[in-house]
Amino acid sequence: MRCSWLIPVRDGGAWLSEAVDSACAESGPSDEVVVVDDGSTDDAVAHLKPHARLRVMRQSRAGLVAALEAGRAACSGTYIARLDSDDRALPGRLACQLTALERDRTLAAVGGKARLFVDEGKIPEGMAQYVAWVNGLEDPHRELLVESPMLHPAVTFRASAVEAIGGYRTGDMPEDYDLWLRLVLAGYRIGNAKEMVVELRDHCGRLTRTDARYRQVAFDRCRRHFLEVHVLPHPTRVVLWAGRRGGRPWLRWLQQQGHTLPAVIDISQSTVRAQVPVMSPAALHHLDFDRLLVSVGTRGARAEIRADISRLRPELIEGQDWWALR
Repeated sequence: MRCSWLIPVRDGGAWLSEAVDSACAESGPSDEVVVVDDGSTDDAVAHLKPHARLRVMRQSRAGLVAALEAGRAACSGTYIARLDSDDRALPGRLACQLTALERDRTLAAVGGKARLFVDEGKIPEGMAQYVAWVNGLEDPHRELLVESPMLHPAVTFRASAVEAIGGYRTGDMPEDYDLWLRLVLAGYRIGNAKEMVVELRDHCGRLTRTDARYRQVAFDRCRRHFLEVHVLPHPTRVVLWAGRRGGRPWLRWLQQQGHTLPAVIDISQSTVRAQVPVMSPAALHHLDFDRLLVSVGTRGARAEIRADISRLRPELIEGQDWWALR
């Protein structure tokens, strides 16, 4: 089997047929579409049209991760293409994503660009900005600790790679972001196709709006775990480039972890922050440190800071010597 589409659903009967039809339209003789009904009460799967490549599984209400794991275990494909029950795959998605995965064996997961839409009302500005940000990413690794750099319903992954790291995990965390981080920690690469691969339907019932696992503190725990394991496994000298408001939690966390902070870089007029000297960006040229973390969220600021770091400390490699954070 080449590729298995994995579509979990709970009470998504209003849109499920559109999602399944779009996946079936993308499927060839060596593909399948696996739908996992997680205890729906609206007969979500009852109105699906029969299709030779469609398989429907039913389980008692157990949650998204349980549905994903049950479906993943049932998928026969070398690759698994994720799609949510309220979204639509776009023509050409599998062609571009599978080409990338087959060309590069170190690549574990490939996302792509998304087109956001609503059935009624206006698209929320925050969601629109996030999708636009993902659509504009050249390298998801570079922004790995800023936000989730891939859209889960847009991702096709190598089944063996996800199996090797234990699949989706349950817990108080965003299951997709946790998966991307663990793939990278295991030495795999992730990427985004340049093509539009999915249409995302935004509505008030999306889990990202209603489930506590997607609140910001849960994302922060994922980021900090990645830093503890991969970037800062031992107490070391860390310079933090951050504003007062956004940088305060990171400064407090770094101090609690026992790291030494030679300086905080900021354009403000402050001289000391939590007993750490505050210096201008120009000071980066002569500071002695092991790692640099940058947490500046002002729109456009990250690109300017990248240019400053390249000019002041050209030997520093992003993703190795310094990391951008949310």
